[in-house]
Amino acid sequence: MQYKYVGYTLQDGIIKGRVKADNQAEACGEIADFGYKLLEVSRCRQLPGMEQLFPSLFRVGGKDLVRFTQQLATMVRGGGSLQRAMELLQAESHNRIMRGILSSIIKTLDQGGSLSSGMAQHPNVFGPRYVSVVGAGEHTGRLAPALDQLAATLEREQDAKQKVKQTMMMPMFTIGAAAIMLILMLTVLMPPLLSTFERMGNDIPLITRIAMGTMNIATENLKTAAFVIVGVFVLLLLAKRVKSIKYGLNLLQVKTPILGQLILANELSQFSRTIGMLLHSGIPLATALPLAITGCKNLTLREAFLAGEESLVSGHGLSEALKEFPILPKMWVELVVIGEESNSLDQTMSDLADAYQKELENRLGSLLALLEPLSTLAVGGIVLFIALSMFLPIYSGLNSAAP
Repeated sequence: MQYKYVGYTLQDGIIKGRVKADNQAEACGEIADFGYKLLEVSRCRQLPGMEQLFPSLFRVGGKDLVRFTQQLATMVRGGGSLQRAMELLQAESHNRIMRGILSSIIKTLDQGGSLSSGMAQHPNVFGPRYVSVVGAGEHTGRLAPALDQLAATLEREQDAKQKVKQTMMMPMFTIGAAAIMLILMLTVLMPPLLSTFERMGNDIPLITRIAMGTMNIATENLKTAAFVIVGVFVLLLLAKRVKSIKYGLNLLQVKTPILGQLILANELSQFSRTIGMLLHSGIPLATALPLAITGCKNLTLREAFLAGEESLVSGHGLSEALKEFPILPKMWVELVVIGEESNSLDQTMSDLADAYQKELENRLGSLLALLEPLSTLAVGGIVLFIALSMFLPIYSGLNSAAP
């Protein structure tokens, strides 16, 4: 950000100018370095840029973060200077937001700060797990292996997200296109055709009358339907702010036959992977556990993990309290018990993360494989409905017109 200032020197008198700085204290320091006696300093008022107006369009994506982590690990392993590596990565980056973030981190390094402290200033890009692993790598002198582990984890998570998006794209596209065709047929093509047949005194087939009746009902109650949809959306947003209601919704999600297994596998995979990665980086379990719990979105699972944390702090171990929550799979809990007893919890958690990640991928694959034929059937049904609604009146009119 920019600050405007008014300074004074004996030689030049009053001097006005602008300086770039992260905060006002830093701006005052830079102005003092110029040899000016500071009279006034204030932040420049600027119109919001495109990044502030449309943050979703200007962000650091998952692929950019993976690439940055891999490249930084390679440079650190080569024995080069960390600051030099960051400068090279900044120059090579094509993402303007990422270049600005790297510039801020380089400034932190210049001032004697650590890499992890510079990353912690940008939580939207470098989450608590990322910062903790980097900090542990700096503390133990194993920064390159820590970055390699982070890159592998982030790449695995990014690949899973991309796979789901690519698989869902075609069914959603076909269903959406068929729905648009149906709406155009009922609103644009059908009304003139029906009015023509009504003037001719021909009977309109039942399926066509059903189609037009449905569209008339939808058109007449469009405002009511819009108000109902907005009202339900607002109620859901408000319900999420009430902890008891949100807890009930999360419990319902986990107990839902198909969706619940997907949510459970995803949460356990992320929790286990975070614990395993942090433990492998040298972070104690008591410190790693709150970081892993922070990433848990489901309140029912978070309650179980918080009970485990409380049990650990009181000296009874993590798994002792987890046994009391039936929502957690017995196999997962038993393996955590074995990992604690054998003092190999880091490897156990990593193995559990891989197992539940594979289970999640298999369940998603089965679900998406079922969606493809269902979407084909839905599109076929819509096309058949359109054909019958359009051609039956025409066929009936031709029969009436025949001598």
